[in-house]
Amino acid sequence: MENINVRLEPDSDEVSGLSKHILYVEGDSQKSFDPSVLDVLFEDQPTPITIKWLGPSFHIKSAAQALAASHPHYYFLIDRDHHQDSIIDDCWNCFPDPAKYNLLIWRKREIENYFLDPDYLSQSTHLKVTFEELKQKILQTAQARLYLDVANQVIVSIREECKETWIEKFSNLNDFKSPDDALAKLLNASNFSDHSKQTATLCGHEEIKQRFNQSLNCLTGGKAKLEYGSGRWLDLIQGKPVLSQVINTCFKVCDAEGKQIAGSAKMTYVARSLLRQAPNNQPRDFRNLKQLICQCMARG
Repeated sequence: MENINVRLEPDSDEVSGLSKHILYVEGDSQKSFDPSVLDVLFEDQPTPITIKWLGPSFHIKSAAQALAASHPHYYFLIDRDHHQDSIIDDCWNCFPDPAKYNLLIWRKREIENYFLDPDYLSQSTHLKVTFEELKQKILQTAQARLYLDVANQVIVSIREECKETWIEKFSNLNDFKSPDDALAKLLNASNFSDHSKQTATLCGHEEIKQRFNQSLNCLTGGKAKLEYGSGRWLDLIQGKPVLSQVINTCFKVCDAEGKQIAGSAKMTYVARSLLRQAPNNQPRDFRNLKQLICQCMARG
């Protein structure tokens, strides 16, 4: 295979100035997978847009809530995580909307899941195995972490429900004339016992079992093991570790000196080169994202 001069993009500190339009995404540096991949997606646009990393999803959501109204040219994109289909569809259908914080949520679990489609991934010129071997590797790697992922999804779903605002603060000043009055109001607040009952129910064995089976059936489609065309495992499995193993096993990339590269640099390079190689066959959500952002930029 012809040697390839692998070049990582400069860190944000090396880049002088930002464009008017900024898309904030997940990542811990400008070299992270999300900003590196999306930078390629928008590189052919005449109107410049800056792709910036901003940490995990809760950092981005907080920034979106704080900045979207005053900075209409700032856009925010996060992983699906625990969000339901209805919420995700709504944010895509209403974008851009400062009232919804100009926030988009991937329809798939993570950006890496979009590269787990064997028909798309097999178009890469760096693939060194057959198409069937690639499909089998994706399937086997996802199967190996299936039950871990399902268990973690149960934990996340319960944790998110427990975060909801379940008790309102007091407001009547006349009820708080003394320390005894204040303590009595707290001790007699029914919300505490109600929440304790709700938490006990959420953490009960029957509830956990029900959530586990529901999540497992969603991914497998009710089958004993993962199969292509059954369930939503390609969309909802944790994509990053699966894609990492698949890329490092089934693909080959060399630097300018002929040395093979591996790890996150290899995964990022394969994804970036695939986006450039097959611009008309990119995942639908990539094309929709680009269309929505470009429409915003066209309006000024």
